[in-house]
Amino acid sequence: MIVFSLISLMTDASQVVDLRIRMMAQGRASPEEMLLMITEKIEALQHAVYTLAAGGDATAIVDDYRKLVAANVKRLTL
Repeated sequence: MIVFSLISLMTDASQVVDLRIRMMAQGRASPEEMLLMITEKIEALQHAVYTLAAGGDATAIVDDYRKLVAANVKRLTL
């Protein structure tokens, strides 16, 4: 269900933003992490475009984004 997926995505994305802002405020954000903040969004957008071009729908895109964002939450909280 796309509504649940969107709510989950928004919750996890908010957590990633919070974690990254805390890292920056504490001086723990590496240059690699700063670059990743930009490149991961570009790559996710490219993947979304390819999904749509291949006949995918919004639910597939949101589910893919959820996986990427959830992986960030896991990585940043270790």
